[in-house]
Amino acid sequence: MNPHLIPPASRRDFLTLGGLAATGSALTLHSHAAPTPVTEDAHGYIHYLQATGQDIAPAGKFQPTHPDILGPFWASGAPFRGKVTSPMAPGELLVMRGRVWSHTTKKPLANAVLDIWQADHKGVYDFQTAQRPDRRPTLADARGFSGGTQPARANFKNRIRLITDEQGFYEYETIKPAAYGIGSTTRPSHIHYMAQAKGHARVITQCYFKGDKHIAKDPWASKSPLIVALKKVKGEYGAYLEGQFDLVLATAGA
Repeated sequence: MNPHLIPPASRRDFLTLGGLAATGSALTLHSHAAPTPVTEDAHGYIHYLQATGQDIAPAGKFQPTHPDILGPFWASGAPFRGKVTSPMAPGELLVMRGRVWSHTTKKPLANAVLDIWQADHKGVYDFQTAQRPDRRPTLADARGFSGGTQPARANFKNRIRLITDEQGFYEYETIKPAAYGIGSTTRPSHIHYMAQAKGHARVITQCYFKGDKHIAKDPWASKSPLIVALKKVKGEYGAYLEGQFDLVLATAGA
């Protein structure tokens, strides 16, 4: 099993996976754990980081916010959570969580920045125009974004940025993205990741889901070790899918 791919499991199972070991109450990586494999940035997504937003002034008078009582219900250590999809977006609910690790220290990385983006329940990205539903995108469309234009910042859909907590954990809610066709290829369901942390090399990759029939014939997924096993969870308000995906960042310049 890939040491940094952690399928959803109990805490006991999590501690016994090949790439991780428990030392007292702390988790560490085994020495043989390798950095997360990188996929080529064929879609030119790097320019997302270079896009500039608008400066927005706070509402009302520009002065320190008025303080109020803490109350008895605050608790420390709340998880850093995010939501990828728009409110009430259709699709099968999916909760993804994991940790970001340092390959150098074999310890979790706090304050790592994750860019996460995906297609929707129909296999469409917010880049793509909705005016051409009858046309199957080509590979050139995907590489050159000729199938659409970059959305304005306020119109971003199915993409977020997260920061890992003190123990390197992250968590987000989304929907399982649909497979979609590009030319003669059908890309399996997948979620894109870009991870960055001080002193470490940026990694761009994506995870796929075990059992997807399109993986075997996909030129990227068929070569990837990053296949996440999802499990069905019966939650307090209904059932949802759950998956776990850890990333290991190599040292900068290594």
